[in-house]
Amino acid sequence: MALHPEGIFTSGPIAHLVALAADGPDPLEWEVLRLARVTRSDHWDAAWRHTAQPLASQLDYMATAFSEAFFATCPQDTRRAWTAAAGTKSMPEFMTELAMLIRLADRQWPAGYEDVPLAQWEVRSQFPLLLELDSWSYDEEHGSYEESLLAFIEAEHPFCFYELLPRLTQALEVRTLSTQSDAFAASFRTLQPAATPEVLDTLARVSFTHLTEHHG
Repeated sequence: MALHPEGIFTSGPIAHLVALAADGPDPLEWEVLRLARVTRSDHWDAAWRHTAQPLASQLDYMATAFSEAFFATCPQDTRRAWTAAAGTKSMPEFMTELAMLIRLADRQWPAGYEDVPLAQWEVRSQFPLLLELDSWSYDEEHGSYEESLLAFIEAEHPFCFYELLPRLTQALEVRTLSTQSDAFAASFRTLQPAATPEVLDTLARVSFTHLTEHHG
């Protein structure tokens, strides 16, 4: 079977950070802190989930084992991203520095949205079901979002809970974060203007009512 070890450079959270560092406008420190927010551990997470310390250790190993010959076998776009992210540093130096940033982020409370603004990629990662709130409707066939949501629930019932539960959770999380942080609320409104507080409240109310009455 063919081996493809270049995946250590091309996929996963580290490759995501490298792509952001290569092409994004924000400092790498911000992106590391955002990754820490997105991947923060909760009590129900599996023990083998990708977390900060294993990622930092992976970078330590990559720095120690780095080989220009092996790096040359990676796809051209991957080499470009890593080279751009490293800047004037050698590849092992960049890997070691990134490992340090990840460890530092892991040792502090999640960064506040006032200090590190919410990014579009965070919204896509944490709230993907809020990006297209009524993608099931066509040509404005419903008079309101509530009508659209009720039609969707009716069409999907009795298996609607597969969609409703994660949508409800994401809506409640956004509403809670918005009440806790004006900066989060402002950024989320800018990044996802369709998901207004009124729409999210409707999503939560209608979903919870249906789940209680029909799946409780």
